[in-house]
Amino acid sequence: MAGCCLLALSACSSSELNHQLAVSREAVDQAQMAGAEENAPAEFGVAADKLTRANAAANGHHKHDAMRLAQQAQVDANLARARSESTEARIAAAELTKTNQTLREAINRANQN
Repeated sequence: MAGCCLLALSACSSSELNHQLAVSREAVDQAQMAGAEENAPAEFGVAADKLTRANAAANGHHKHDAMRLAQQAQVDANLARARSESTEARIAAAELTKTNQTLREAINRANQN
């Protein structure tokens, strides 16, 4: 009976770990698609490294370490994505400001004629 309970707990733990690894992989992929490798390379590198280490720990049957690293990878990937999106938004805002300035100058020139 005790062996059965232990097996059930182990299966549940493996299932939760596999789910967390998949969620973390998705977070890293989303960060990459958001341009985090270029816009937030430090944060993205940390996330990717922790995901690699989480997978290695899972393969080495170190489930507690794997779960912790996978959770950290997810958080780091989300941070990398957010920083990348923030950088992209700042760039877009600067471009809009420049375009608006150009339009103002064109309107002023047209009004002077």
